[in-house]
Amino acid sequence: MSVEFEPLTADLEAALRARLAANPFVNFMGIQVPQLGRGYARFILPIRPDFLNSQGFLQGGVVAGLADEAVAYALFSLAKSGELLNTVEMKINFLAPVRQGEVEAQAHIVKRGRTISLGEVVVKQGERLVAKGLCTYIHQMPRSSAKS
Repeated sequence: MSVEFEPLTADLEAALRARLAANPFVNFMGIQVPQLGRGYARFILPIRPDFLNSQGFLQGGVVAGLADEAVAYALFSLAKSGELLNTVEMKINFLAPVRQGEVEAQAHIVKRGRTISLGEVVVKQGERLVAKGLCTYIHQMPRSSAKS
């Protein structure tokens, strides 16, 4: 997937990097994020033996989690301050098994709507397509904690 994207401002990149640094899932998985752009993210996951299923392949949920995070961060680059994003739906096709090395997820936002947005992601190992997905997110502003 060759996607052109606009670079982030220094402030927005710093904010997204701070969000990444505080993300328990990203940290636990050892995900690296070499590139962020406006509506774009590239994540790399080094495969560890504990990510494999009983057949010795990278477990599908790990691939899906990587894909979801990559699309979410592509969308965070377009989100309003304080806006919450939640995955509403995800469809992923697993196209090739992986046993070792690393996989790369490249995500871009296809449509940034007012309330619903759609992102696309490809997961590859080198040039080999491992998975392709579509993710739908809902945008919400935090509810006031004050009771009426």
